[in-house]
Amino acid sequence: MDPRLAALAREAPGAGDLTGPGVGTGSAEHPVCGDVVRVQVRCVLGRIEALAWRAKGCPATLAVAAAAHAALVGALVAASLGEARAELSKRLADRLAALGGLARHERHAVRIFQDALDQALREGLRCGPALA
Repeated sequence: MDPRLAALAREAPGAGDLTGPGVGTGSAEHPVCGDVVRVQVRCVLGRIEALAWRAKGCPATLAVAAAAHAALVGALVAASLGEARAELSKRLADRLAALGGLARHERHAVRIFQDALDQALREGLRCGPALA
């Protein structure tokens, strides 16, 4: 892992919990290695206003969650989950690339995070039009 990503994983920006109304929670686990990510989001007026996460597993899993915090807070959430996933995935990929990227064997961490984020967004959030 690139030293910049490793440092970000140690700093863990966004690690923790969100409370209050309008918080959606999602979680995902890798079936083989056991990495687990829980993501919480609060959306206001169609944007991700806050994002918090908890993760356990390999350093890549922690780094992806930490990078997502910076990449996704403030992001516009599209009217459909498919559109939202594509746009948010691009923002996260750009952030990870700027920090040196992930090795092939570390890329599973992005899929785990995205699955947890999808669940959080589906959980009845008021992110503009209803997500289907």
